[in-house]
Amino acid sequence: MSNKKVVLGIAAGVAALAVVGVMLKRKGYLDGACEKAEELGKDLRNKYKDVKESARRKFDEVVHKGGEIADNMKNKAENTAKNIDPATN
Repeated sequence: MSNKKVVLGIAAGVAALAVVGVMLKRKGYLDGACEKAEELGKDLRNKYKDVKESARRKFDEVVHKGGEIADNMKNKAENTAKNIDPATN
């Protein structure tokens, strides 16, 4: 296909969608769709916020637990170092 035919095809498709959109708007079919889209957007925003907060809490828990493990290992290493007799090495 030539570029001219592609451009004409796209233009015809856009024009057909515009006509269908105007017809649906006049009959009132799109009124409920806009409200539903806004409701869906709010729901998605709330779900994203919940997931983000949950991930943040989980991250903080993991960081805290990692700090506890690091402190425990440090204490064990210090205790082991104190118990080693340098004369036996």
